[in-house]
Amino acid sequence: MANGKRRSRESVAVVSVDRPRKVYAAPERIPPPRPRPSGRAILRNFSLVVLLSGMLAGLAYGLEGDLFRVRHVSIRGASAAVATSIADTLVPGCDAIAPTMVDCPESNLGPNEITLSGADIQRQLTQLPSVESASVSARLPDQLTISVVERQPEAGWIVGPDIFRVAGDGTVIDRGSPAGLKVVVGQVAGNPVKPGDRVNVEVLHGAEQLQAQLPSQFGFQTRRIQYSPSDGIAVIGDGDLIAMFGEPVDLNLKMVELQRIMQLAGDKKITLGFVDLRYKTPYFRTR
Repeated sequence: MANGKRRSRESVAVVSVDRPRKVYAAPERIPPPRPRPSGRAILRNFSLVVLLSGMLAGLAYGLEGDLFRVRHVSIRGASAAVATSIADTLVPGCDAIAPTMVDCPESNLGPNEITLSGADIQRQLTQLPSVESASVSARLPDQLTISVVERQPEAGWIVGPDIFRVAGDGTVIDRGSPAGLKVVVGQVAGNPVKPGDRVNVEVLHGAEQLQAQLPSQFGFQTRRIQYSPSDGIAVIGDGDLIAMFGEPVDLNLKMVELQRIMQLAGDKKITLGFVDLRYKTPYFRTR
């Protein structure tokens, strides 16, 4: 008799196993042999080494030897006095063979042209009060050319017994005669000046304006012009009349006020001794 119970199905696991694979090593790459340098390449490289060595040796000789040191200096655009100052600055002790030509003896040569800086020389020369600008040109092996533009005196500046000539930019150039200058100002207070200092350009311009306009337009004859840092500009006229203008601003208005006061004094038959125009309301004193 058959068994009425059915057998239950059992789970069956299936395992799949990969087949072993073979591992192959990559073939070793052998670099191609380097080509051997030809005789021509060896000769070329050797020549380059020799050339470079020669250049280095020549440079060392040029830097340490006297071949490129300055022996001749030519100075253009300068007066004899300014050329002497330039030569004393650049090549002190060298001999002037002409007003603007200098030769240096073997025992006292100038700087090396390879290492000198034209910009440094220009800055050095423009420190001289008489030099406005300068340019430098070196010509190997031993020549140096200096071209300068000198400052021109335009005003005189008197401090005590000293008369200084002043350029248009206010630079005090040197001591000298005020003849032919546009205006002369006497400093009556403050620190004394010296060549290389700068004075206030506005004071120079103001003094020049007063000197030109007071006599012709306002009937005030100027005998001298003075300046002090505390009081500004003062003009001394005929009869030692002192007109204080102060700082060089609004000079046209101040000259008009001076003219009115002078007319008033003339109408009242009084003699002016001092007029102060520095303030909004001018005032005056009689003698």
